[in-house]
Amino acid sequence: MFCIDIDCAHHKALESLEGNAYMDRKKELCAGCYAWKFFVWLQEHKYRMVQTLPEMSNKELVARIKGIDPVRVEDLTDDEILCL
Repeated sequence: MFCIDIDCAHHKALESLEGNAYMDRKKELCAGCYAWKFFVWLQEHKYRMVQTLPEMSNKELVARIKGIDPVRVEDLTDDEILCL
């Protein structure tokens, strides 16, 4: 994703590759890329990147869990929404 977002010059050469072939070629082409170095560092230290979602209120979360439009239950409490 990052390579696509920054319009990396090496991405075109990597698009058609998959699996180990992709990783081997990526290591070769992107050895000097700081983003790639950071990614490798994360893997070596067993970290991972997680994309977070925007914060939402408890009431909205409860409504979404129950599959209800949050606007329709804005006058109810969390417990009342869970009981629906």
